[in-house]
Amino acid sequence: MIRVLHVFHEMANGGTGHFVMNYYRRMDRNQVQFDFLTSVDGPGYWDEEILSLGGKLFHAYPFSRNPIRNYDDIARIVRENQYRIVHRHTGSAFGYFDLRAARHGGADQLILHAHNTEAGRRIVHQAAQLLLKTPCHHFACSREAGSFLFGEQADFSVIPNAIETGRFAFQPVSREKLRKDIGAGDRLVIGHVGRFQPQKNHGRLLSIFAGIHKRRPGSMLVCVGDGEEMAAAQALARQLGVENDVIFLGQRSDVRELLSAFDAFLLPSLYEGFPVALVEAQANGLKCFVSKEAVPAETDITGRVSFIPLSESDDVWAETVLRSDLSRDFTAPDRVKAAGYDIADAAGRLKDIYLAMMKQ
Repeated sequence: MIRVLHVFHEMANGGTGHFVMNYYRRMDRNQVQFDFLTSVDGPGYWDEEILSLGGKLFHAYPFSRNPIRNYDDIARIVRENQYRIVHRHTGSAFGYFDLRAARHGGADQLILHAHNTEAGRRIVHQAAQLLLKTPCHHFACSREAGSFLFGEQADFSVIPNAIETGRFAFQPVSREKLRKDIGAGDRLVIGHVGRFQPQKNHGRLLSIFAGIHKRRPGSMLVCVGDGEEMAAAQALARQLGVENDVIFLGQRSDVRELLSAFDAFLLPSLYEGFPVALVEAQANGLKCFVSKEAVPAETDITGRVSFIPLSESDDVWAETVLRSDLSRDFTAPDRVKAAGYDIADAAGRLKDIYLAMMKQ
């Protein structure tokens, strides 16, 4: 059995964390085991499950407090545990910093995995491209994410943001129960799944919903997720006069059931790599509405994704949603699986990649 060290700044309950855990759960752990390293203090969202699956958890000293100590900690952890494969998940070129530390610690198979089409701090990303670039294997969640991080002409492997397609199929019993729980009845329910952070553009989400609500009084918006901008979003809902029809559910473990309670899925993000939540929504058979500039065209797996420019008005977004056919596609799980986004198949392919690296 080989052990692969997965490295994050922080492994939160977001898309990248879900991506890795989906693969970890379905990985043949007799052949490949995952361990995890973060650069933050305190426990992580996935720690308990990681330990139950046989993984190890490591914490490097936070970079923001002391970059040199952070670097030394990463190198030491790699050296002491004799990791050859280090897999860094990132949205920016600053991920090269951790790979340099891992190489210093003795790892010879380094992977930088692009998960976004834009960096949170562009100036840091650009500086890292110039100063920290390190030879490594290039992975990406989408063609656009890979082109952003590695360059248009770069060679990289797309590792699909795969899910257990069958588990996300529409569930009529869950729909009835959860719609009763939230008081939806036969009202139009727009759903959104995403952490409350700038990337997800919750302010625009709420203003678009206000346009929908104006045209369809009684419609509801259900937001799943938490984060530092939730309070601001709640305040904006009150300002827009829709606070009684917007439900903030916070962090939930029953997303697959909640999807069945939705009638449509809305994702007006500022940038995305290949959102796992969008794959899950499509497997549930939902019609999805996403920002054209931010969400890669290749995310339309089922032909049920509408791409609307962020430059269009809230009225255009609202009218597009309300004029669309929102009937469910009950063949969606099979279509998502056939397109290569089922985790059972994808985890097997990733396992083979790791095993091949160990022979190099």
